[in-house]
Amino acid sequence: MSPESQRDDGEANGLRPGLFVVVVGPSGAGKDTLLALAAEDLADTPGIVFARRVVTREAIAAIEDHDVMSRADFAAHQAAGGFCLSWQAHGLAYGLPARLETTLADGVTVVANVSRRVLDEAAARFTRLAIVEVTAPQPILVARIAARGRETPEEISARIARQVELAIPPGAEAHHRIVNDGTPDEGRRRLVEILRNAG
Repeated sequence: MSPESQRDDGEANGLRPGLFVVVVGPSGAGKDTLLALAAEDLADTPGIVFARRVVTREAIAAIEDHDVMSRADFAAHQAAGGFCLSWQAHGLAYGLPARLETTLADGVTVVANVSRRVLDEAAARFTRLAIVEVTAPQPILVARIAARGRETPEEISARIARQVELAIPPGAEAHHRIVNDGTPDEGRRRLVEILRNAG
């Protein structure tokens, strides 16, 4: 579905389009952890959906919640229009299912973990966009990435060096910033508060 079709559908059914809430931030900031905790707290809250990404890497249940596709299947799905947003990062491919556009057209708030590199594309594609930036001091980022046990110190340094500055695209309705340097529950409460007041 094109951005124009999504907007037309939202107008046709008389609903205000839902808010697309993108959670962004550097590796190690704790985005997946906070999203998983917030999803638990808001599980029974109507009108909020947490999107599951498709990633070309096996999920680690303790820290990630996503669907898995091979590189070939991902490319075929992408070519067939199966993603409403997709990007490449750290040698992997990521995508959000195209059906989320229908969810947004129905007036539902959709929350998704995305790359900062696709914010301009998201702003152009979706009628309503809000940004939640999750970050932490660099020593904490490095320690959290190292704790995953997937990368060497050299690879971690390279990952940190590839981080890009956050640029807020024109038209974004809101930008919230969570400095996630405390306990997971502290970050969770802040994210839940933001999401409860979104929409």
